[in-house]
Amino acid sequence: MSDEVSKTTILEKFQMNTSDAIVWTLIYTLVGIVLFILVSQIPAPYLMVDLFPFGFLPALAIIPTIGAIRGPIAGFLTGYLGTVLFDFLIYGAVVTMTLPAIGYGLLGLIAGLATYDLSNGKSLFKLTILSVVGFVFTLLIIVAAGLVVESYATLVALGFVMLPLVTSGLPTIILLTPVYARIYHLLIHSVIPRIRPQ
Repeated sequence: MSDEVSKTTILEKFQMNTSDAIVWTLIYTLVGIVLFILVSQIPAPYLMVDLFPFGFLPALAIIPTIGAIRGPIAGFLTGYLGTVLFDFLIYGAVVTMTLPAIGYGLLGLIAGLATYDLSNGKSLFKLTILSVVGFVFTLLIIVAAGLVVESYATLVALGFVMLPLVTSGLPTIILLTPVYARIYHLLIHSVIPRIRPQ
């Protein structure tokens, strides 16, 4: 009895408990991947200070937002498959055996582990905190992949891989993730019900 309850709870948390839930999770994942690829095409605004960019990566905030909306599986698949498909479609290659993509997937997975009320400011703050935690794990995986697999020099990995991600990715995660989640909430609860025929 206890095993059935825990399996049901895990499947419900991952939004995989019924066939309809699985289909909706896959639909949200596909929408997240398409949005990630399309928004990644938009030139990101930044300010160069010496060799380091300070700015935003608007596509990065889509990953934890999808995780917050539809759960950890959708968040992980959006980050992982979005990065792999973007790299393949735009650059014609898959980078470092998809290890950086696993890092971005982990960002969506960690953000999707909690339950959120997207109309509540405290819940949006919780989303921001978990997104930052997921981003830290993303940074660790990307830097570790550069050091171990690609054999970067330590200062190159820290200065030219990690620092640009921190100076562009962290402001994005902190500022844009709750904004995207709130926009989604307003669309679902205010705009779409007005458009939908009775």
